[in-house]
Amino acid sequence: MRKLIDAILTPAKQARMLGANQWQRWFLQSEHRFTITGLSRSGKSMLFTSLMTVLKYRSEEQYQCLPLLRYLPMELVDQMWLEPLNDLPMFPVEQHIEDLAAGQWPPATESVAGFKLIVRLRQAHQLKRYLLPYTDVVFEFIDYPGEWLTDLPMLGKTYTQWSDSAWAQQMNAPQQRYAKSWHDCVNAFDFEQPPTPENVQQLVIAYRRYLQEAKSKGISMLQPGSFLIPGSGFDFTQQGFTPLPSRISSDVASPWTQCFTQHFEAFKHQWLDKLKKDTFRQTDKQIILVDLFEGLNHSRSHLYQLRETLSHLADTFVYGNENWFKRHVLQQQGIAKVAFVATKADLVPVGQRDALLSLLKDVTRGATARFKDGEVQFEHFLVSAIQATDEGSHDNALRYMNDEGRYMEADFEALPPDLKSMPEDEHYPVLPAAVPPDYLARMLNGKGLDRLLQFLLEK
Repeated sequence: MRKLIDAILTPAKQARMLGANQWQRWFLQSEHRFTITGLSRSGKSMLFTSLMTVLKYRSEEQYQCLPLLRYLPMELVDQMWLEPLNDLPMFPVEQHIEDLAAGQWPPATESVAGFKLIVRLRQAHQLKRYLLPYTDVVFEFIDYPGEWLTDLPMLGKTYTQWSDSAWAQQMNAPQQRYAKSWHDCVNAFDFEQPPTPENVQQLVIAYRRYLQEAKSKGISMLQPGSFLIPGSGFDFTQQGFTPLPSRISSDVASPWTQCFTQHFEAFKHQWLDKLKKDTFRQTDKQIILVDLFEGLNHSRSHLYQLRETLSHLADTFVYGNENWFKRHVLQQQGIAKVAFVATKADLVPVGQRDALLSLLKDVTRGATARFKDGEVQFEHFLVSAIQATDEGSHDNALRYMNDEGRYMEADFEALPPDLKSMPEDEHYPVLPAAVPPDYLARMLNGKGLDRLLQFLLEK
């Protein structure tokens, strides 16, 4: 495994590309910039780790993985390597491989990282081979905390608008179940006292405690999610804010409304604007990772909220082909191709995956409704970055290794194909599969990556 990491990161291979003239790079490269959009726990880090490993073994070891990926034929791959992406830290693939070797899943992402993956192809056509022997296919990937993503819709709101919507969400299921202590704090709070740093902190600490509790219970729409990541880059201890009841937030003369409005605007301009520009750069292709299992594990209302969250996120990106002037003069490019991906598909039996795909389409219905007719091509995919389970003794069973290293079999009830088919109080526990000892072979046999890449790379 160490050889895998060393081969991907060989400095000599990077130098060959970094030393090329700028015009050569432009002439040789066919660039594919993907916006990888995923909420917390959606599997971005594991997907990146698996993708880099699979492409490495496919190109250099001629391993027969990604069988449906025709765009990058194995026999034409000359070499592949990584390059830094702007000034971002490199994606920690080595650390993730070491985690898997130690029997641990990669930890949740708490900072941004990025990389370019360059695959050099030999030309197959005789004339092209004479004039230009190689072409480089360049992928750009950025990994980031999913909590940052849910904050982007705040850019289009005033403090009062955001406060009213956040407060309304907390009054309904599923957030209402976890917001009682926070609401008790607000109801007992004396808003006649001034918003001193100490008084502001009292509210912010109580609100952050609610955010942490709700996150641990599978809530997806939590704002500001950046308050949950200590290294996010915005100091909520000095410029924190919380939603407030409308009797306070609608009073523009209230010192609390004025204070939180000031802090809210600082959050948008000092943090979110920069975040969207540097991390969520506009591209023409987008992968939206969706973890359906978090909602299935809790309740139908969690899945309804996931649908709402994805719908709000669709409003933060530009979709469809803009007019000629914007596209060619202003260089404003809308997203024209979107892949909705349900991750961890190996956690349900093969016989249940049609229902899982149908549920994915239902949960993303609000997002796809925002696409302009005919201007955005989208598909839905089931992907397993690592095949952590095996077929069971019958069609509705799976075998897996638990945390104690024991090989277990689990029986499955039928999954609901849509939200209305799921009973309100029913939940479907997530299979607690541990990292299998043969994790490398299981990454190379992950399912769905070939179809996903083929869809994104084809013209």
